[in-house]
Amino acid sequence: STTIEAENFSAQNGVQVEACSEGGYNVGWIETGDWMAYNNINFPSSGNYRIEYRVASPSGGSLSADLNAGGTVLGQVNVPATGGWQNWTTVSHTVNVNAGTYNFGVFAQAGGWNINWIRITKL
Repeated sequence: STTIEAENFSAQNGVQVEACSEGGYNVGWIETGDWMAYNNINFPSSGNYRIEYRVASPSGGSLSADLNAGGTVLGQVNVPATGGWQNWTTVSHTVNVNAGTYNFGVFAQAGGWNINWIRITKL
């Protein structure tokens, strides 16, 4: 699997980095329409991948994942209310990706959450 620290984005719109209760940093101040992009993410073979997101939110929200600036939308995941900005849980979905190296994006469909990391695992 590949783990991406959320604060290591290549580009972003509308977010900020802050200290994380789990150590290191997380991305916060995520509002609807904000996004983060991560360049050169390799999917070594075609098929199904589980994408996990380490998130925290007082009231919940939702995110979607995409490749190449929205050229391919991989799917949406709801972010549950976890009870606070630093109360972390992991949500995931399974997506199908063709082998290749992509710019991977996370888009805030509904804001109000923080993200610590993203993990991509071949199934």
